[in-house]
Amino acid sequence: MTDAVTARRAAPHTRGTGAALFGTTRHLIHCPLSWDRCLDAPGVGEEHFVIADHFPEEHPLFNDGPCSFHDVQVVTEAVREIGEFVGHRYFGVPPERPGLFHAYGLDLTDLSAWRTGPAGGGRLTTRLRATPVHVINGVPRGLTFHVEVSIEGRRCATGSAGVVFLAPALYRNQLGYARPGTIPAPEDGEAPHRPVTPADAASVGRRAPENVLVGDVEQLSAGRLSTRILTEGIGPVFAGADGRLPGLHLLESLRQTALLAAGRCHGLVAERSTLAASRVQFRGSAAAGPPLRCVAVPGSLERDPAGRPSLPVTLTLTQNRKAVAEARTVVVQDL
Repeated sequence: MTDAVTARRAAPHTRGTGAALFGTTRHLIHCPLSWDRCLDAPGVGEEHFVIADHFPEEHPLFNDGPCSFHDVQVVTEAVREIGEFVGHRYFGVPPERPGLFHAYGLDLTDLSAWRTGPAGGGRLTTRLRATPVHVINGVPRGLTFHVEVSIEGRRCATGSAGVVFLAPALYRNQLGYARPGTIPAPEDGEAPHRPVTPADAASVGRRAPENVLVGDVEQLSAGRLSTRILTEGIGPVFAGADGRLPGLHLLESLRQTALLAAGRCHGLVAERSTLAASRVQFRGSAAAGPPLRCVAVPGSLERDPAGRPSLPVTLTLTQNRKAVAEARTVVVQDL
């Protein structure tokens, strides 16, 4: 019992990033738990889905880098693009209620499966268990997702995500300060439009300058590291909507800062490293244009069970002295 749609059908229902414009078609397969759910009626309990996909071969961001590992953000984007559509299509959430992700996490359970082969590409399967939360009059105010990822049939990651569906007025209020023309006060007395000098692309695991989001690194006390994040003059893959920065921009900023901190503080090599674990909580939206800052706090360098260097890094993204996102990550360097 399946009900197949594609990411391109889901796209009109989502307020997404430019990343989807460069991706291949994803197939979303609905796997109902009973024959009753074959009917076109909103779900009231847990529903199961499969996203059938392939790793891209010519994506401007996901294929930009040393390609030692598949980019885990391919999975992140797939879940983000499908998540809102699932709420509208299968759980009866009114289309005028847009979805915002407030939490996301992913743990790589088999790092070897994420290594790229000489041919690139690869079959990617993401299984989702969607559970409605805060159901009022049969309509959920949010969904939680349990995520299981397989590459070429090998289970290699687990994760979770949470999305909340907001009434139009609440949505506008949530994004109010991120509207075009609204410029928050600069952080730490900086001029809002002081140019940011990008970091070296190799130090953040990229090649193309337009994909570098981190610049102006400052070493703080107690081993902390602070970076300014580029919000203008960046690649079209980071295009947002509603005057705000998209989730892909924020997640990539966190990823790049974690790799940069691991290299600066402990000498880990970005081209051989990846985020083996990440837990992200979104606290608000960030406006495109005004300054954005990320502070990284590296932990103690350890070894994972396979003997690889492993470094926990805690990160905080802020704008106008308000938290935008908080993350706990683990950077692992391959042997």
